[in-house]
Amino acid sequence: MTHRYRTSPEALAMAADPANRDVSHYDPALLPQMRRDIRAEANAAMPELVAKWGLTLGWREIGGVSCLVITPDQHGDGPDILYLFGGGFITGGPVEDLMISGKLAAMTGRAVISPAYRLAPENPFPAALDDVEAVAKTMAAPLTITGESAGGNLALTLAIRLIRNGATPEKLALLSPAADMTEEFDPHTAPDDPFLSPHLVDAVPVAYAGDLEKINPEISPIYNNFNADWPPTLITTGTRDRFAGQCAALARAIREAGAHADLRLWDSLWHVFEYYNIPEADLSLGEVAAFINDDKIAL
Repeated sequence: MTHRYRTSPEALAMAADPANRDVSHYDPALLPQMRRDIRAEANAAMPELVAKWGLTLGWREIGGVSCLVITPDQHGDGPDILYLFGGGFITGGPVEDLMISGKLAAMTGRAVISPAYRLAPENPFPAALDDVEAVAKTMAAPLTITGESAGGNLALTLAIRLIRNGATPEKLALLSPAADMTEEFDPHTAPDDPFLSPHLVDAVPVAYAGDLEKINPEISPIYNNFNADWPPTLITTGTRDRFAGQCAALARAIREAGAHADLRLWDSLWHVFEYYNIPEADLSLGEVAAFINDDKIAL
């Protein structure tokens, strides 16, 4: 069992292994192969995860967007959860994020809807946001939106759009959300994250939004004018997450506006550590599930 004040040996060993350090750069020519490799690895792991957590998977078109519907065998009465995958807007997909979305389905007892939103640079902003908005509009209220990294960005920007149209989500649960895409954020001066290359982070805003003004809240949601009606928000990050500063600033902006933001900072952990097979991933996602289901979260 992990001591609540100590990082697990598994996490420390994973972070210390030089083979795990991400030193990648963005190369559009290599992007198709990168996507295929990530998808192949996810497809290979999928049967074990489905059996382990007792899940049923199915694809359904919702709002004109292909979505992976993840249904736990122990299914309760709660409304479906909208889950938005990460991958820097350029890689990833619903199957690739099953390590998180599938576990959340099992832990909450709720079905999870994961849209296969369009990826950049072939489909730049606002394609991904348009896709997830189309799905959200068909889902029943109250709506809980979750997402990691780029998916956290989309969860925030989707909430901004929905609120503007009078449909405030019930809750947001964000894992290492990418809230600031402007040049104000320099990944090279951020914490030394072994699993997220600063060179890759550098390239994402241009790949996603081209020459558009990045201070637009639908691109960099940290610049949104939050108010007291913003939905309760849970944010998770780690002290080695390159986005830790963004996460803290986001939580502060929401609180200063009079709304609720709970920032969960995990010592020595990195960007979206919930994706990895370490004890802290289960602990953090357990807290997210408790937040979603209105259960008490142990402090």
